Amino acid sequence: MNRRVRSALAWGAVSFLLVGVLAQSAALLGLGIEASFWAVAAVAVVAGIVVASVTYVIEPRLERKGRA
Repeated sequence: MNRRVRSALAWGAVSFLLVGVLAQSAALLGLGIEASFWAVAAVAVVAGIVVASVTYVIEPRLERKGRA
């Protein structure tokens, strides 16, 4: 697996976990978010896929510009 794929998967995993942490934090703080486990899981999976895909596409462009 090359570096670009590993990087995209890592950012996707971070996004996936971040959605879960934010949902759990909101529930613990009593912010009134009444989402089921499956709803949070679906949003987390979609967020992970979107972030991984965007990272995979955008990273070479950022490297060419010297920003990565």
